[in-house]
Amino acid sequence: GVIEAGETVGEMALLSGQPRVGTVRALRDSELVRLSREAFDRLAHHHPKATLHVARLAVQRLESAMHEPDGRTPRSIALIGLHPDLPLRRLADDLLHSLERFGPVRLIDQSQAAGLNAGELSALESDQRVALYLADYDDDANWRQRCLRQADRLLLLADAEYAPEQALAIPRRGRIQSRWLLLRHRGAIRPGAALAWSAACQTEHHHHWRQHEDLQRLARELVGQAAGIVLSGGGARGFAHIGVIRALREAGLQIDRVGGTSIGALMAAGVALEWSDEEQVERMRRAFVATNPVNDYTLPLIALVRGRKASRMIAHHYGQQLDIEDLPLPFYCVSSNLTSGQVMIHQQGRLWRALRASVAIPGLLPPVFEQGQVLVDGGVINNLPLDVMRQQMRGPVIGVDIAGEHAISAAVDETESPALPRLLRQHYLQRGRRPGIAAILLRAGMVNSAATAAANLAASDLVLRPPVNEIDLLDWRHFDRAIEIGYRYTQERLRALPAWHG
Repeated sequence: GVIEAGETVGEMALLSGQPRVGTVRALRDSELVRLSREAFDRLAHHHPKATLHVARLAVQRLESAMHEPDGRTPRSIALIGLHPDLPLRRLADDLLHSLERFGPVRLIDQSQAAGLNAGELSALESDQRVALYLADYDDDANWRQRCLRQADRLLLLADAEYAPEQALAIPRRGRIQSRWLLLRHRGAIRPGAALAWSAACQTEHHHHWRQHEDLQRLARELVGQAAGIVLSGGGARGFAHIGVIRALREAGLQIDRVGGTSIGALMAAGVALEWSDEEQVERMRRAFVATNPVNDYTLPLIALVRGRKASRMIAHHYGQQLDIEDLPLPFYCVSSNLTSGQVMIHQQGRLWRALRASVAIPGLLPPVFEQGQVLVDGGVINNLPLDVMRQQMRGPVIGVDIAGEHAISAAVDETESPALPRLLRQHYLQRGRRPGIAAILLRAGMVNSAATAAANLAASDLVLRPPVNEIDLLDWRHFDRAIEIGYRYTQERLRALPAWHG
């Protein structure tokens, strides 16, 4: 855990009389006041309530250790320039204005901190929602080191045009202090820069800076107010995601992170690419309605279809050379690793290959074979990976579940298929409706993750379930109907949530 300014440490050993076994490291410049056992005993004799106060603090700290969330919202952030010729002051001013909507913010540079000791700096921080320390590349080395010691989070600024070999080595200050990379782009995102700089600086997260809106999103991330949306798999019902996203945007939601499974991964990737609603509709219509990507049938030794059409479709629309790290918005998708039996979370590497793995319905589409691993549709294990999003952020998380309650059904009672002539006749006359093999495989791949999806609901703040049961899992022809259902349903749900507009 973290011991804040003014708190005590070592109270457990004091109360129990046992030797201290914990290790305490200073994450920033600190002043420590030592109270001996004899002095505490005298204090407790004259002020008995002091012992009760220490006991309460020990219990609170134990409870906090048991229930503390994975991440903390940082109060002090150091903005560090990694090389010369960076617009650090302009960035700091812009970021400060974006942060001020969430509370008081203080910008502290070298001149303002001159002559202040650790206690005085802590006092400056105490009244602020965020204290933003500013250390340019050319600033005094002692000041830069002081910023590193003072910060809960390092925000390392680099220009994508520079080579990462020029980066300043940043020492780590314990596991609590996190480090983010802020990568400046002079126009479009420079491919490969995020991966190179992140590896050189050993950052946990990177953020692309091209325009003012990117800094607004960064501000939301820093104060734990970023919004994440997670989209489930569900075949043709997944087109409802397009309508849901459109309604959320119209309601004023700024989507900051996206994730998904199967067709939900495809839709989420479109959001991460900053496609407009119109572009998303047009691309998905061409991809699924104009040409069915899962009808290149083959001898079913591995799967019913070759998978070439699906692979080419994904590479065409999402880019054959685009890496997940180079997406404007943070993105992940999941696949199911049949080799290990675990969920595979894709957050780096080629985007199209990750998407292809996430949509690889077992038996219908061939798996993706990668480094000896067999990857199939993410819906086999986790069809609504809300838990992954919650581990990455502290802001509101919205899940969209389009799997449906009655995914497939039959209008006959039988234990074996009828003879081919009768089967064809019933199909022609639309009698004795039965689900096809592709729909059965798709549903079979999803049904096992229903329990996981239910358990993941606790990780969300809002779950939307558009009523898409009328749409068959592989009926691409109901494209527009699915979008309309998602749009109208989301509008109605949001109108019923007064807090949404507050």
